[in-house]
Amino acid sequence: MIRRILLGLLVIAAAALLWLHSVDYRPVVERAVAHVVSDTRSNIDVDPDEVKLLFCGTGSPSRNPYRASPCLALIAYGDLYLFDAGEGAIAKLQEYGAPVLRLRKIFLTHLHSDHMSGVAEVLHNTWLYGRKREVELVGPPGTEKLLAGIRMSYADDLEERMYVLRADGVVPELAFPGATDVTVNEDAIVTVYEDNQLRIEAFQVDHPHWSHAYGYRIKVANKTIVVSGDTMPSDGIRRYATNADYLIHEAFNSDFMRIVGEQLEQIDVPISASRITRIGEVHTDTLSLAGIAREAQVKHLVLTHLIPPVPNMLPARRAFTSGMDEDYDGPITVAYDGMEIEIN
Repeated sequence: MIRRILLGLLVIAAAALLWLHSVDYRPVVERAVAHVVSDTRSNIDVDPDEVKLLFCGTGSPSRNPYRASPCLALIAYGDLYLFDAGEGAIAKLQEYGAPVLRLRKIFLTHLHSDHMSGVAEVLHNTWLYGRKREVELVGPPGTEKLLAGIRMSYADDLEERMYVLRADGVVPELAFPGATDVTVNEDAIVTVYEDNQLRIEAFQVDHPHWSHAYGYRIKVANKTIVVSGDTMPSDGIRRYATNADYLIHEAFNSDFMRIVGEQLEQIDVPISASRITRIGEVHTDTLSLAGIAREAQVKHLVLTHLIPPVPNMLPARRAFTSGMDEDYDGPITVAYDGMEIEIN
């Protein structure tokens, strides 16, 4: 009996192999390639009049499948600007159809790993697949050193790729072109980019143990957008986000993190309940953030860089923002990866 069953299975397997060999796979492959090319075009084509925000990373250093490390994209008048680029930023940008070959600037809030660990691949990947323009990396002191380290790490890679590609117009110097350290003094705001349609300014925030941690104020399409970076409750945010149309701010939920700490204590990892308080001291609790938004008369508060990175489900979002509407009566949005905000 068993021999008959095995013999039958072998006959079925042989028939399947013969059928597979007779199938013409070319139409399937052509459709797959056409789909990839279509996706690539979406990374190139852009509406020259469009201004929007794309959230390409709303999570924390902890990896999870639904929230990547911090990354925010501004797509404005045919160009792409990034604010932080944590691990996996390039994959998220491509997934959501951002015009990555139109990348112009990357602005870093500070040099924590989860805010800059994706910079190298954003620069390298966009260059490898056709970026023809220089991209400037802008951030606090240490940004130039960061790019120098990336150049050194990728030197052999660029040499080999240039040998294999041997293509006209592929310029290795464009892979990692330039960086600028920006020093912003306390109580000052410094313009770090300006053209006739867009102005981006940097200011100090309060992220303990970092001598230079910045927020950014964006003025575009008659709107003011403020990006907090990592910060505890900050006078800089209160000052420079006054009357902002959008305040995009990191958010730390103390109650959620207390639960996380209790769970992690059971598996003996560095982030235990006793350390949660120390983490919270360098970030902004959700209830404190509501008060800041009210004081600054912000028109719309958007939460990102969620700590902990809760799932993008209505019950989780509501629980994360619990109590905030008692202090701030404007709209509160919990951002998620892939979310867009149309500015104009």
